[in-house]
Amino acid sequence: MLEADAWRARMGFHLLSIRGDNPEDRAALRQLLEAGEGRVAELKSQAEGDEVSQANAFGQAWNDLSRRAMDNPLASLGYADYGAMSEMNTTTLAVAELAEQAQSAPDAQYLDIADLSVSMQRLASEYLALAAFPSAGLPTGTGLAPLDFALEAKSIDDTLSRLKSRYASDPQANEVLAFVEQRWVFVRGTIPRMNEQDTNKVPYLFYRYATQIAERVDELVAP
Repeated sequence: MLEADAWRARMGFHLLSIRGDNPEDRAALRQLLEAGEGRVAELKSQAEGDEVSQANAFGQAWNDLSRRAMDNPLASLGYADYGAMSEMNTTTLAVAELAEQAQSAPDAQYLDIADLSVSMQRLASEYLALAAFPSAGLPTGTGLAPLDFALEAKSIDDTLSRLKSRYASDPQANEVLAFVEQRWVFVRGTIPRMNEQDTNKVPYLFYRYATQIAERVDELVAP
């Protein structure tokens, strides 16, 4: 869930540009970052042996991400700072990579649903990045290839279908997946042509629904 939060922080960073440094958006982003700080503190309190250095690395990475996320020159000053966009990408990826390397608890439930949320938050954060500024995408500062929106959307479609079948007899998971699908359907049609300049983009709607999905999944997987 910390990985999902990292992508959500990047999404919130770019929402500040899209909505003109809206105070409500800034407050929501600050709340998200503080929640992530709480997750890191919990990791540190539970860490033992080799896990201590990993937990400390999470702490440093989250601090770097938080500092960058709350400072968006395009939103506050009106100019595109490529360094800021690049650093937003690299600090987000630093947290995501640490999360990918971390070992999940053997008895953790619904990890596949949590992974679906991560995929959706990653897609949403890139959607908002490109809606905010054409050069704010993940390749900036990272050397990564551009995100293939159509391919990623198809992957989410397939994963959601598979998870619905797997958890058909689990009322709690099934309810969350139905909610996820409902929200996904609303934004799905805007995705395949995202890379085209004349595409009608709905960044705030995507932000709202992706955030709601993350929160519902978080409630499901929370111990």
